[in-house]
Amino acid sequence: MTTPDFPPPVHRQRPSRRQVLTILAGSAAIPLGVAALRMWGPQPVFHYWYGEALGAEASMQLWHSNAGHAKRTLARMVSEVLRLEAVFSLYRPDSEISRLNRDGALADASRDMTNVLERARALADVSGGAFDPSVQPLWTLYENHFRHTADPEGPPPGPLAAARRVVDYRKIDLTGRKVRLASPRMGVTLNGIAQGYVTDVVADLLRNEGFDHVVVELGETRVLGPHPDGRPWRVGLKDSQGGTGRSIDLVDQSSATSGGYGTVFDPAGKNHHIFDPATGLSANSLAEVVVIAPRAMDADALATAIFVAGEDRAPALLALAPAARAMLTRKDGTVVNI
Repeated sequence: MTTPDFPPPVHRQRPSRRQVLTILAGSAAIPLGVAALRMWGPQPVFHYWYGEALGAEASMQLWHSNAGHAKRTLARMVSEVLRLEAVFSLYRPDSEISRLNRDGALADASRDMTNVLERARALADVSGGAFDPSVQPLWTLYENHFRHTADPEGPPPGPLAAARRVVDYRKIDLTGRKVRLASPRMGVTLNGIAQGYVTDVVADLLRNEGFDHVVVELGETRVLGPHPDGRPWRVGLKDSQGGTGRSIDLVDQSSATSGGYGTVFDPAGKNHHIFDPATGLSANSLAEVVVIAPRAMDADALATAIFVAGEDRAPALLALAPAARAMLTRKDGTVVNI
C-alpha cells in the first residue's frame, strides 16, 4: 500500500487539463545518517508550495534543513513561474503567445519563447508533423463547435478543411527575436511542450540553489535526486477516472503523460484536445502515452508526438532524447513498454 509523499492540496481552483501524475511513497523511513545528523543540527524537513501554472494544478516540494532558505527559494520559484506564464499562457490575453495569436507577429520575443519555438519546430520536423505547435485553429474550431451544438461527430467537413489549411508549423517564421505567422488565421499553442520547459527551468534553478531532493510538478513532473530516505520517488499514474493504479520510480528524471481524456468535447471522448494535424481529427490510435526522460520538456513533447504518431513510430521518436522510454496503453487496455 502506498501513501502520498505530501498531503493533497486543500483547495483546487481549476481541473488540470494534462496533469495526470501524483507523487506516492512507501513507508517514510528516515536513513540512519539523517537521523544521526538531526541530533546535532537543524532537522531537514519538506517544504511545500501548491498552486496553479499554465492551467494545471501545480506543486513543488523541497527537502532542506534551513526553513528560511527553503521558503525564500519557493517564493522566487513562484515568481519565475509567473514570469513564464506571461510568456506561454493561453489563459492570459497579455501573454506573449496570446499577442502572437492576436497580432500575427512578435517584434521582440523573449528568449524563452524563441527557445521553445525552436525546439517545437525541430520536433515537428523529425516527427513528420505529428507534433505541430500550429494546431491552435483546430482547438478553436472544436471548442466553438461543441459550445454551440450537441452534434457528437464534430465539426463539419468544410470548416474542418479550412482550419487544416492554416495548420503548418513551417509557416511560423522565426528570425532572431522576431516571430511571424504567415496567415492571419494561424494560431500557436505550446501546451504540448511549454509545461515541460517551465518545469525544467524551475528544477534547474533549484539544483543551482543546492537542493538535492526535489519534486517539481508544473503540468509535468521532474524530480531531483532520490527521495531523502534513499529510495526512488514513486510516481502514481492516474487513470481516466482519476484513480491511481500503476506507478513508476524516478531518480533525476522527468515524466509526462498524454491522453485524450484530459479534455474531451463529447461524452464518448471521441473528440478531444490532442489533434492529428494530418487529418484535423482527434488522435485515437492509443489510449495513453507516458514518457520518462531526463528532461521534462523532452518528455512532454515526445508524449504528445507519440500519442499522435502511434505505436509503430514510438521507437524512432524516443531515440531523439537520451535515455527516454515510454509506456503505451493501447485502446484495448494492454500496455507496451518501449
